[in-house]
Amino acid sequence: MTRLAIDLLLNRLEAAYRSDPFHALRKNVESVRDGEWDVRPAEWRVDEFGTEPELSICDLVTHVGGAKYTYVNRVFGDAALEWADIRPPSREMRALIAWMDEGHRALTAGLTALKDDAELAIERPAPWRLAMRRDQLLGIVINHDLYHSGEINRQRALLRGADGWDR
Repeated sequence: MTRLAIDLLLNRLEAAYRSDPFHALRKNVESVRDGEWDVRPAEWRVDEFGTEPELSICDLVTHVGGAKYTYVNRVFGDAALEWADIRPPSREMRALIAWMDEGHRALTAGLTALKDDAELAIERPAPWRLAMRRDQLLGIVINHDLYHSGEINRQRALLRGADGWDR
């Protein structure tokens, strides 16, 4: 019975979410000021983003948190949770971050509960219903955190009027 792959995935999940000093989602969210939290660009293209675009940092955190709950259910649960069923607590910064933290905790708890690396090869339905291995689905979660961490970083920089890397 080996847990090398489980431990590696746990470390990667934690790095993408909290511990990487430069790229972690949570570190970028922690640096957001109250006045930056729910600001959307003045203009966007409806044909590209729709009528209710997820363009504020609050929107991005809501999206990431919702995805965490979806993946917990798909990877470790009954796979019945639908995106429309997800109910964030509010748009208030601290409540939404705590909700996202709980989704992350549930992901790591589900992974920790696996007894053996062989359980990572079990196929589960992705949110779009394609059967995928657990380790593949968890890899998507890791990449998802890092992708949206970069979006939050960029949005924060634009709101602050940054024009390049501080050197």
